[in-house]
Amino acid sequence: MMEGMLQRGQVLIARTMQSAVEIEDTLGEGAQAEVYRAHTGKVHYALKWYRPEYLARDHELWERLKVAINSGPPTEKFLWPFDLVSHPRSNTFGGYLMPIRSPEFISLADLMRRQIEPSFRVLSDVGFSLAHSFLKLHAAGLCYRDINLGTVFFSPGTGDIRIGDTDNVDVNLTPGSIKGTPGFMAPEVANGVVEPNAASDRFSLAVLLFYIFVIGHPLKGQRELTLPYDAADQDQSHRLCALDPVFIFDPHDESNRPQPGVHDNPLSFWPIYPDSLRKLFTRAFTVGLYDPDARVMENEWRKEMCALRDAIFYCPSCGAENFFDLELARQKKALGPCRGCHLALGNPPRMRLRAANGSQLVTLRRGARLFAHHLEGDLYNFENPLAEVVTDPLGLKNLSLGKWTSRGQNGSATEVKANEVLPLPADCRINFGKTVGEVRIR
Repeated sequence: MMEGMLQRGQVLIARTMQSAVEIEDTLGEGAQAEVYRAHTGKVHYALKWYRPEYLARDHELWERLKVAINSGPPTEKFLWPFDLVSHPRSNTFGGYLMPIRSPEFISLADLMRRQIEPSFRVLSDVGFSLAHSFLKLHAAGLCYRDINLGTVFFSPGTGDIRIGDTDNVDVNLTPGSIKGTPGFMAPEVANGVVEPNAASDRFSLAVLLFYIFVIGHPLKGQRELTLPYDAADQDQSHRLCALDPVFIFDPHDESNRPQPGVHDNPLSFWPIYPDSLRKLFTRAFTVGLYDPDARVMENEWRKEMCALRDAIFYCPSCGAENFFDLELARQKKALGPCRGCHLALGNPPRMRLRAANGSQLVTLRRGARLFAHHLEGDLYNFENPLAEVVTDPLGLKNLSLGKWTSRGQNGSATEVKANEVLPLPADCRINFGKTVGEVRIR
């Protein structure tokens, strides 16, 4: 027998399904609850079973869960509750069922410990999925209330995510016992001015994204080394993030800069990214600190995460991932040195895509794929690739069913049918049908 509130082989009842739920083994435990693997028939689920002392404190829990169950998951990325569970012959709930998280999804906390080093492509996919999922959650009139590192899991190989602890979710601005995690709470929530809401979620999301890309906290720099010890604020999160927050890269206030030997990750990673991403973080943690309406919206993060992924290219000397910075190109400035071998980088081959809904820039790195998002104006549709970059020599393979037309600098036209490769030895213009691409090789 395993140790815990429930025992292997114990049978409970899923109330809506009116099905027997048999306990298998323990998946995890925390201060609030224990999580078990369970099954009904041959189908396996995760069962979260609450500790009695937590149930005595969180009086809104069952109403929150009923709201979540009735509304359904905003996206498939949420490990969403779908049925309440009780002991047989009891009307008192003790927990709920949710989809089980498969083993390839690991905690973002492992990323913070640098135990894994996922690619920038993976991190941009994680960022996109987070922004997309919370946009859908907020569009449903709900807020998460407690976005933090422990609530998100990701696959280091694919960038797919799962969002747990969905029993925190509630209707926007509803009073409740869950306020958030110190260091992630928006200042107005941490200071007790308002209840958690979509705008405070956006602040927490920005902190989470900063952690993912910069591997550090946006408000913990030099000042955390000078504050006196306070037993009521041991990690200094309330003083640094709620009472007097200053962004560590604030362009107008250098009082909280990262310190070498203490904050090496932010110092190393911040210069790597394009100016567009740094500007969003700067807005989130300067004007966005005190003005909820000035915070970066989920759709802005979605757009930036796609642009970030499309800006990746590989160093020709060492193969390390780097980013093409369009702002530097516009200013006719050179890119920074390679983050891997530190040699000078030239501008990579790239393509500017122009469509009715705007333009996008994609580096022509090996293996890069273009989707309906790029070529058909169907934003955020990444279902089926329509083109793929091949190298040695550089070319673009037509994976669509349609026909492209390319026109070179000398005016000559080339048709590119399905499964054919268009060589890209020089600048050219490609008509994809709904989108036109302008290729720059240098």
